[in-house]
This record gives sequence, structure tokens and C-alpha cells, in this order.
Amino acid sequence: MLKSRDEGSPPDFGCCALGSRASLRARYAGSMPPAFDPDLTLAAFRAAPDPALLSPTVLRLARRLPEVQESLAPLLADPLDRALLGIEPPPAETALDRAVLSGLAAMDGGLDVPGAAELEARALGDLSWWVPAAQVHAACSPAREQAARRTLSEQDLPYVFPGELDAVIVDLLAAGARIVPSLHVDWARKLTELAADALVLDLRALGLWFWPVLRSLPTDRLVRPVTALGRARRLPPGALGLATAYAFRVGAPWAPLLAAGGEADRLLAALAMVGDRAE
Repeated sequence: MLKSRDEGSPPDFGCCALGSRASLRARYAGSMPPAFDPDLTLAAFRAAPDPALLSPTVLRLARRLPEVQESLAPLLADPLDRALLGIEPPPAETALDRAVLSGLAAMDGGLDVPGAAELEARALGDLSWWVPAAQVHAACSPAREQAARRTLSEQDLPYVFPGELDAVIVDLLAAGARIVPSLHVDWARKLTELAADALVLDLRALGLWFWPVLRSLPTDRLVRPVTALGRARRLPPGALGLATAYAFRVGAPWAPLLAAGGEADRLLAALAMVGDRAE
């Protein structure tokens, strides 16, 4: 399996094709620095793909873009990598990290994951794998989603130490996209502020934890914490690209985040931006 330089795990992925650069520029006129063109970034990568830039998160984002899928497919031998790219069925895995990634590949493809409850139980408390395992579980279990709904409806915020995860945050990231819209707006804002502290953990895991739920959260409560991610430490290659993707979705300034990154960050940001175009 590809070893990302981060240790990531990584979700809500639709399918769209690469479009014209003009359409992206028209939609986000004035927001894109002249040095960064996501379409040209992807075109250059497709012409000479660098396996060193690949990670589970990159593969999961690339599966939305058939042209990128086609370019990457010949580079991948591991069945798990190919499943994350969406070109083979998810394999059965036993190690926790690979089992969670296989579950994510199934979830991204709209498949159920047998043993999802056991998978989350194994990942409980793990800073890298608890959230994605919970996302896999909630995606295929109405009972798990209902449990998250009960938790998120109890208006009692826990105290969470920096660098730690709480079950409330995990439930929000696992099922919040379907639950938050039904909550009172003030309570949804408080939950969002609580969860925002986990953004740095998400970036360190290169996990895409917030990706499925971003559009359901009150984005005004995310602009400042997302912008502040540029000051985070101990981030792997690609993490600032993920921060850029989040900023792009919530309407926060993203150019400074991307400017501080490298090639892996530009690739991840380009995949996220172009993949979001049709949405």
C-alpha cells in the first residue's frame, strides 16, 4: 500500500469530470492567486504523476475525477490503494489502519461494511482512526446514526483538552451532515466551535474528517479556526492542502494556507477544488 508521508486516514464523494478553467475562475473570481491554477496543476500531475505525492486522502479525492483515476490506475498495485481510487472492490483487511481504509473505500463507493460496529470499537480512542471508523459505521448503520442524534441533541458540552477527542466531536463528524440541520442554530454553533479544536488532529492524520460535514455546519464559526491552521505545527505534507480545501468550502481565505505548502499540498487542494466544481 502507498505510504503517505502523513499517516492519514481519511469521505461524501460525488463524481464529476474536469471542466474548463474559465468556469472555475468565473465562480471564484478574485479569490485565486495567479500562481495557482488547479486545472493546470492536475494536468501537469496527470502528464507525469509522482507516486511520492499519493496518500489515501489523495486517492479518495481523485476517485471523483475519471481523468485522474485513469492516470493513477497503472501506478497502483496494492488492492487497497486501487479500492480507495474506486477502481476495485475493497479488500478484506485485518490490521486496524488498513481495515478502516478499506471501510472508507466501501463507504465512498456506497457499499455497506460488514463488521462496522466492531471496527469502530477497535478504533475507539485512537487519534488517527476513531473518527473515520465512526464515519464508516454511521454510514451503514441507522442505529449508529440514531445514537449520534441522541448525543448531539443533549445540550451539554463536554470539556475537551487540546489534542484530545471526545465522543461528542466524533459523533458530530460521523453523522453531523444528517443531524446538524435539524438542531437549533445556537446549539449547532456551539457544537461547531467545540469540534473546531479537532481540525489540527484532522490535518495531522490527513483524515478528511470534516469534509462530509462542512456544508452542514455554521460556516461563520469555522472561518477563524480554519484560517488559523496555517500556524499549526507538526503537519505532514498535504495537510496545508487539506486546510486549503476546507477554507475553500467554508469561504475562508485560502491562498495564504496554500502559499505556505508544497507540491503535495497543491495537488490535494487542486483535487478538492476541481472535484467540487459541479457541486
